[in-house]
Amino acid sequence: MTMQQRTEPSPAAVLIAVAVLALVLTVAFGPLGFVIGLALFGLMFIGTKNRATSEQVVPTRTRTRIRRLSTAGRVAIVGESHYQDAISEVARHASARYLDDAIPATAVLVPESANRHDEHAVRVDLLRGDGSAITAGYLRGDQAADYQPLLLELARRGEVGSCPARIMGGGQRHYGVHLHLGVPRLLLLDHEALGTAPTMPAEQQVTVIGEEAHQHVLHRVVNGRTPVHVIAELRDCRISHGTHVGEHTLEVLLEGELIGQLSYAMGLRYCDMAQEWRARTGRALCEAVITNEGTRGLQAKLLLPK
Repeated sequence: MTMQQRTEPSPAAVLIAVAVLALVLTVAFGPLGFVIGLALFGLMFIGTKNRATSEQVVPTRTRTRIRRLSTAGRVAIVGESHYQDAISEVARHASARYLDDAIPATAVLVPESANRHDEHAVRVDLLRGDGSAITAGYLRGDQAADYQPLLLELARRGEVGSCPARIMGGGQRHYGVHLHLGVPRLLLLDHEALGTAPTMPAEQQVTVIGEEAHQHVLHRVVNGRTPVHVIAELRDCRISHGTHVGEHTLEVLLEGELIGQLSYAMGLRYCDMAQEWRARTGRALCEAVITNEGTRGLQAKLLLPK
């Protein structure tokens, strides 16, 4: 997708042009010319204000390349009360809901270093089905200052950061928006490794067991860099040893190679969810973070729904 921009005369330029015209009419026609010029000035001023107001809710089509960001966190945005019509528009056209009645959406984060109120501002837009983007609010000031440098780096490459969003409320309540967005230091994912495949919502960390037997795979994947965000695949398997031998759980794969599995308890919790996700998307994929734990070696944490 790309960001389409239009070049139009600024409101100030339009008003100056009308003022000059009013002056010419006054010189040519006297008081009547002045009245005509004043009327034109008023009409243009009202039109300029109406256009500025309407542009807040008119969607803009994005032509900038979308860059997927880490979803390993939850961030509430601010200022939604000013954009209720826009958020409502996205909510009305949503085709699904979460179990908590929240409405899923996709957000893009736009750095506004030229914002006259806050040079560190980061605007949050929601994407519609046709690829257009409508402003829903902003990141909180202290958070925006941390996220903006990375987003500006993306902008220099012609990319805009994107993450999943939840629209809350509606009805008698104002809409609110939460983002599934990782902390700044883990914001940029390995885009080539991720591709565009959908992943399960990343809401909490889940421990993988048995990584000690698969360190060679983990070392190849991280290639000397930790922490690293990756995409893992979950597949059904049976526990091969221990108290729950023979019971069902989920094995964890990176780039098609086994790195461990979930415990029996976590397998019980996520087996059905992984099966449903696999039926919807073809594969049960989730985000994971690989960290270096010193003497314990490389460890993987899956990011899965609560």
